[in-house]
Amino acid sequence: MGDYTGRIEINRPAAEVFAFLSDIRNMPLYLPTVQQAGPQGPDHVAIEGESHGHHYHSTGAFRADPETRRLNWDSDSRLDYRGELRVSGEGDRCTVDLRLHLAPEDKALKRVEEQGGSPEEVMRQALDRTLNGIKACCEAGGAQPADKDTTQSGTDLRDSRPFGHSATMNPDI
Repeated sequence: MGDYTGRIEINRPAAEVFAFLSDIRNMPLYLPTVQQAGPQGPDHVAIEGESHGHHYHSTGAFRADPETRRLNWDSDSRLDYRGELRVSGEGDRCTVDLRLHLAPEDKALKRVEEQGGSPEEVMRQALDRTLNGIKACCEAGGAQPADKDTTQSGTDLRDSRPFGHSATMNPDI
């Protein structure tokens, strides 16, 4: 395990998609195990959720650069975890590129192998589900900021996490 990348095209303007994604409070809309996410000072966030019946709380850096439409994040507790997301494009269409670097803990690898899976394939599927979740949120009436009454409005967003957990803040990886 190590570096993983994914890409998706979204039928919305790049500035709108970046504004949606750069507001950490929107994370629960496209990552279902995340129940709350919010700022904890400049360039720092806290995320809470539940996965497989276990509550988790994570903190880390979260930096948004509107000029380059780039997000970068990492974890306070996991030195082997970081990510980057870039939104590019012009007009009414954009591309979202996602890059993750993580090394799962032995217990997560063992669980995947016991289920007959490949960690690389699980990560590929998780990235695809995460990107599809972002696309669904952004294209279903547009990317709405978190301060509006935003719910999934019947949109069936499947679990977007590797090993059933957050691709961005997984307590078991």
